[in-house]
Amino acid sequence: MPNFEYKAIKPDGSEITEVMEAKDSDAVTGYLDKLGYLPLKIKQTGGGISLKLFSNKRKLNDAEVIVFTRQLVTLLRAGVPLLSCLDALVAQSDSEGLKEIIQKVYVDIESGLSLSDAFKRHPKEFSELYIHSIKAGEIGGALDDVLERLVELMEHEQEVNARIKSAMRYPIIVVVSLVLAFIALMMLVVPNFIDLFDKMGIELPLPTRLLIGFHYLLSNYWYLLIAGVSAIAFGFSKYIKTEKGAFRWAQFMITVPVFGDLNLKTAMSRFTRMFETLNSSGLPILQTLDITAKTVGNVVIGKEIEKAALGVLQGAGLAAPLAEGKIFPPMVIQMISIGEQSGSLDTMLLNVSKHYDIEVEYAVKNLTSMIEPILTVGVGVIVLFLALAIFLPMWDLTTLAK
Repeated sequence: MPNFEYKAIKPDGSEITEVMEAKDSDAVTGYLDKLGYLPLKIKQTGGGISLKLFSNKRKLNDAEVIVFTRQLVTLLRAGVPLLSCLDALVAQSDSEGLKEIIQKVYVDIESGLSLSDAFKRHPKEFSELYIHSIKAGEIGGALDDVLERLVELMEHEQEVNARIKSAMRYPIIVVVSLVLAFIALMMLVVPNFIDLFDKMGIELPLPTRLLIGFHYLLSNYWYLLIAGVSAIAFGFSKYIKTEKGAFRWAQFMITVPVFGDLNLKTAMSRFTRMFETLNSSGLPILQTLDITAKTVGNVVIGKEIEKAALGVLQGAGLAAPLAEGKIFPPMVIQMISIGEQSGSLDTMLLNVSKHYDIEVEYAVKNLTSMIEPILTVGVGVIVLFLALAIFLPMWDLTTLAK
């Protein structure tokens, strides 16, 4: 279907300009009427480029999606029809972005789309995992139960991410403060010593020459340093978006000292919980593995899941193909194998997820204590370098005076 750009006045009097996919301009007019918007201009665009420009920014954050889903579950379990649920959520929502999306979902459902297909039109707000979970609930006739499990999964993800961010706050503050202090020292204190060293007329030791070199670079070529760092950061961000770069970065993230173990445990917790949520919702195992591979958060682990899906397709089960990749810990393999043999795969996956939740919580709590020695060594090296650079010339001058 073609894309149409429209300009309209919202019920609150503000103007809105967006692009939507529709059969014709009459369908756009009907859609705007449903929302209570007054259309000012509707024109067909050439393709999907304008749509990408207008939809590049997320309208909802994760917390809003969680609250919306939790409220939807409550209303559905109270026996309220789906369209009435959406109507009620629009009325009580304080978020303009959420209201706008729910209204669009309402119109799409009223026009004949399923709830999952209506959400599918908002891929930036609702993940592939979210959409496929709802689809499984619709097929199995247990939408409220699936949504409940989905909310628990999202809340769990949010809690783990919040813990990791909290644990990383202290090291980041220390590193940034150290860098700023070093720059201030280079620009404000070192120049005084440089004048003193020039008057000494002696050959300066290597640490002092390096210190003077750093000061010279910061004073005269700071713009080149900023440009160089920006270029490296830009190039790195582009590289890790390539297939090869993304794979190597993902591999680094689960093998790097200190953080690698935490990242692997987090990925295992996410994999087992997502797999259990989708599998218990009634999705076919191959589709479950496909979705989990795309949403597990690590390309290397995702590739291993895709290989395991091929093994399942060939009748090898799930545990054996996962063991071949040597990425998944033995405990995960053993629990999945037991679950397959006993017919209690979902229960075993949930147990593994709970185990790794505890492991992640313990690792996050100890993250600061593991990083502190590294920071202490780093600070010590910098202080030693500055001390040698400043005091060695004075020591040499004292020796010559004797």
